[in-house]
Amino acid sequence: MTRHVMRGTGMVRRLPMVLLAIAAACSGTTEPRTPGKLNTDAALTDYSAMDGVLQSTAWKNFQMTASGMTAMGGTSATASIAAGALAKLAPAGDSRAAATAMASFVATGTAGIQLISAGNLGKTFIYDGLGHRWVVDSTRTGAPANGVRFITYEPNGVEPDATKPTGYADLIDLGATSAGIALRLVVVEGTFTVLDYHTTLEGANGIGHVTVDGFLQNRNDKLEFDVDIKGGNTNGVDRGDITFGLAIASRAFHVEGHVHSEKSNGAEHSTVDLSVKHSFASFGVQVANDLGALSGVVKLNDAPFATVSGRDGAPVFKTPSGGDLSVAEGLVLWKIFDVTKDVFDLFGHLIDPIDDLIILAFIL
Repeated sequence: MTRHVMRGTGMVRRLPMVLLAIAAACSGTTEPRTPGKLNTDAALTDYSAMDGVLQSTAWKNFQMTASGMTAMGGTSATASIAAGALAKLAPAGDSRAAATAMASFVATGTAGIQLISAGNLGKTFIYDGLGHRWVVDSTRTGAPANGVRFITYEPNGVEPDATKPTGYADLIDLGATSAGIALRLVVVEGTFTVLDYHTTLEGANGIGHVTVDGFLQNRNDKLEFDVDIKGGNTNGVDRGDITFGLAIASRAFHVEGHVHSEKSNGAEHSTVDLSVKHSFASFGVQVANDLGALSGVVKLNDAPFATVSGRDGAPVFKTPSGGDLSVAEGLVLWKIFDVTKDVFDLFGHLIDPIDDLIILAFIL
């Protein structure tokens, strides 16, 4: 079953699509800036480090394995039900809307649920390259008693290469001892832990709550993340609040953000509030998106640095007096905007191994 939940773009779009827009918005005579006010090279190095973690080979190998981790979801009939439910959670491919829809989906409430069937607990799954499917290997040991293990592999086109194992991913079910759904996922290559995070889902009184927190790392940098989503529908209005944090402690690089969105009769209004701290400076960003029109301000070390206007997906950055930023300054500002997209993409990939199981837990 192919899933594309939470892979959309929302307020932000991919970097290559707006580089020309940034260059155009920042061209011409650049307004004089205070020397040394913004170290663009150092800032871009921090974002490059985060991109390096998010684009690492080990992370991509795991993403290929993730779809197989819902093999325990049941029969093809129940899988079809899950597919229909998942499709409804991705309105217009908007990752923010999909994330809050997931929270709204669990708003009816649930008691503690163990998602992995007793028959699969403690078993290890390997990829059968001939059958193009995941199967249990009864000869392998080491899988968690309260979970399952999947062997990870290098890619072979669009599927794992069964002849080239790289490590393993343990999906651990904590739901039997929690108030709602709770899972932990650990990915190891050799003796190096690539990924370790918890996912929780619970709902009550019309408000759903979804969290993911943990870390993802490559051999150079460790990215810690914490995403907290609350959502529900009141009087026909969909409301969502997404609070997140990203940090690379060794670089003294930290991002905190809050996204609030409301959607009624197809019209969406949202606000984004970001705090970005580098070792040498800090940014504060406040942007509103009203029916696709952006308006906001950016501060650098608590002083006005830029204004934000334009349309959703094509922001225009200017100095506070309406002058042009340098291309490097515009690129830093775009990377700040791009962090929000990175958070939603990361959230989608982290939910991917378990989304079918979560849907099935609520609809069966």
